[in-house]
Amino acid sequence: MTTTNRTLQWSESEPPVEIRTGEQLDQLLDRLTAIARPKFPISVRLQAHDCEADILLGLSESFVYLNEVSPARYYITVGDSHVDGVVTFHLLGQHHTEFERRHLIPTATARHVLREFFDTGRRPTSVEWEEGLY
Repeated sequence: MTTTNRTLQWSESEPPVEIRTGEQLDQLLDRLTAIARPKFPISVRLQAHDCEADILLGLSESFVYLNEVSPARYYITVGDSHVDGVVTFHLLGQHHTEFERRHLIPTATARHVLREFFDTGRRPTSVEWEEGLY
C-alpha cells in the first residue's frame, strides 16, 4: 500500500508537517536552512512513497539518505569516495550523529535529488548511491 500522506519532520518534539507540493517542500526547506547554522547543522526527514529520506541542512555540502521500509535497505549518496573524516550533525535537530564525509555532495544537488524523489517516488540516477541492508 502506497502512502499518500507526505510529511517533513525536523524535530522529535514537534509533529511532522504535511507536504502537498514540491513548491511547499522547497519553501519549508528554505526556512529550515535559514535557521540551521554551520556550527549546528541538522538533518530533516521526508516521509513519502513508503520511504524515509533524510537531508542535511546548514552546510555547503549535504547528503541524502534514503531508507526503504520494505525491503529493509538504505541508499546514501556518495560524493568523493576518497575523502576521509566525518561530518557531525544533529538528527532531527536533537541527536548528535556522524556520517563519513565521502557521502557529501553539494547542497544544491542534494536538494534537487530530494525534490526529484518527492515528485517521482524514484531514487534519482543523477548521483552515485551506496546501498546497504540492515
